[in-house]
Amino acid sequence: MVISRAQAVLGLALALAGCIAFHEQPLPSPTSSRPIPASGLRAGFGRADITPPPGVGLAGNGPEGRRAAGYRVHLYVRALLLEDRAGERIALVVADLPQVTANLHRLTAQRIRDSTGIGADRLVVAATHVHAGPGHFYGERQYNQSTSRVEGYDSAMVEFLVARFARAVLDAQRDLRPARVAWGATAVWGHTRNRSYEAFLRDKPEWTPPAPVTPGLDPTHRAVNPLWTLVRVDQRGRGSDSAYRAAGAFSVFAVHGTADAAENELLDAGLHGIIERGLERHVALLSGRDAGYHLVANGAEGDVSPDWPAQSRCGAPVLRPVVGPGGPRTPPAPWEWRDPAPAWMGLCLAAARRYVNTAGDSLAARAAALFDSLGPGLRGDLHVGVAFRTLRLKGDPRLCPHPETGSSTLGGAEDGRTRLYRWRLFGIFPVGLEEGGHAVRLNPHDCQREKRVALGWLQRKVVVGEHGLPEVAQLSVIRLGDLLLGVVPAEVTTRAGAQIERAIADSARAAGLPVRTVTIVGLANGYMQYVTTDAEYGEQAYEGGSTLYGPNTVAVLSEELGKLAGSLARSGASPVNRVDSLVAYPGASRAILPRRTAGPPAERVTRVVLGEACAGDTLVVRWRDVYPGRLVPADGPVLNIERLVGERGEVTAWDDDREVEIRAVRSLGARGYVWEARWRHPERAGPFRVVLVPRPGLARVTGGWVSC
Repeated sequence: MVISRAQAVLGLALALAGCIAFHEQPLPSPTSSRPIPASGLRAGFGRADITPPPGVGLAGNGPEGRRAAGYRVHLYVRALLLEDRAGERIALVVADLPQVTANLHRLTAQRIRDSTGIGADRLVVAATHVHAGPGHFYGERQYNQSTSRVEGYDSAMVEFLVARFARAVLDAQRDLRPARVAWGATAVWGHTRNRSYEAFLRDKPEWTPPAPVTPGLDPTHRAVNPLWTLVRVDQRGRGSDSAYRAAGAFSVFAVHGTADAAENELLDAGLHGIIERGLERHVALLSGRDAGYHLVANGAEGDVSPDWPAQSRCGAPVLRPVVGPGGPRTPPAPWEWRDPAPAWMGLCLAAARRYVNTAGDSLAARAAALFDSLGPGLRGDLHVGVAFRTLRLKGDPRLCPHPETGSSTLGGAEDGRTRLYRWRLFGIFPVGLEEGGHAVRLNPHDCQREKRVALGWLQRKVVVGEHGLPEVAQLSVIRLGDLLLGVVPAEVTTRAGAQIERAIADSARAAGLPVRTVTIVGLANGYMQYVTTDAEYGEQAYEGGSTLYGPNTVAVLSEELGKLAGSLARSGASPVNRVDSLVAYPGASRAILPRRTAGPPAERVTRVVLGEACAGDTLVVRWRDVYPGRLVPADGPVLNIERLVGERGEVTAWDDDREVEIRAVRSLGARGYVWEARWRHPERAGPFRVVLVPRPGLARVTGGWVSC
């Protein structure tokens, strides 16, 4: 979360006027129905497209996030529903989003409760933490104002996401069938590194990795939790088909979704999207299905970044003097923010995407190897249990009384600097917009201790206002046999995650529950930013500055999650979970997501390919595809690219291919866009043509053959 200068000025004006509106939105509190014993373990999968149209802000990089011009790899939400012999149920949902907030979780639970019996206590909604997904859905006003260059909350975005989340879960309900499950973990070294190593070194005793370290790794690559935990699910066929075949997986791995540069302008599932698809293709080939499923949740990734190359970071805009005269009525400002040169931007974005593809393929291969290794251990007697509670952060005497952001947050993390990093007043006086250094308060005297609060008292009283930041945390512990998942609505650092996992394991074992492994599922059921250890907090790196409720936060979360694990064990199944009432304060809604309109009938809709050309090894196609009332591309495939083989065309790429970039180059208002697709095909020979895929009431449209 970053507070921009414009937001500070606006906040001051509103505060002086006494009108920072709360826009209070009570959230539902659906509780799960009582379990009904079943004949055995069952599992079902579902998936829905959540790629919004162009024009939304890309969240994840603070105010450096661009307005989306189009998309690259589609965003999806995937769901896994598990039911054991006792009728205990859990719905695990993972979305290709930057974060998930409590309003999305509660509204989805309300939508699925009557059909599935699953309420808020048995629903886990987690984010992959992709940094090229949409914003505008947050239940906290400040996040809607500061997570991209496009400010604001849009209730239509919430409805769009909740409807798709519910669709995925309900599809999983319809897919329920007898299943066999196995889980395991493997160490994946070399793909991740600790981006806040100085803070990490403050923790004592020194870090003992949970798995043998690959020789030759440097210290930052060893300062992570490398364990990839994966739950494999095989399902029985339908009807007379009694064979069990691979269906999908739920996995947890700790890595930030920051491999895409902040200068990217395309919606993109990024590194996690490549990992998801890689295992899904593997499962499909293994089982003979049309598709498999892979839910990739994030772990204790608060200080863990992918091992991206330096040339994939373009650099934040820089404040430079304006050179040249201005008009008599509009003289130029003496200074302006300037982006890096376009040529450099193109090179660094290309480097970032090459890394995403290569690293994603490598990690998907590791997931596939782990998936295959679990085949001999598949069993049909998994025990499921859930313990859930809502922790009121604001007002808890163990925590700071108010959520406050440190000045180090405004400068950005090591792999995502903002334009404010190391900014100085009048170019001379440091104000703490850095990690460590002047971001550390030398004489701590209150609950926030070493944290230099950004803008001081103005942050809480003026800029953020009442109810501007998260005030609750929805916590749960999930039992899947002897695997426990600690569900945390935060980005937890490596050492903080280890502290929480240890508390869960100790409490569960003390209560008699067999536990082999505990793993953190972060960014789930809400978002309260970061959680560091007490020692790391003193460094006031980006993660410490973003620990809103002070240095004792990890101790409180460890205590509460430990209690949940103990209650789960003592009950023998799931305890009676209470779902407290919640209120969201998202701010006033404004139209950002294009609205569905009735539009003309299908026979009056025109679809035409406007032109095709080759630029080296890249096919460039433009078309007009006017289809009012739809949320293209989330309503289905848009185009295929065919290669001429003999006398017919064979599909060789499509609009969800990672080598295909699609942009809306001209708006047609409420009627749609003129689109452009660029497809790089260095190893494939043409001729090629584009095909606009048919939709209800609309025929297939083909372009002409082009030789590249």
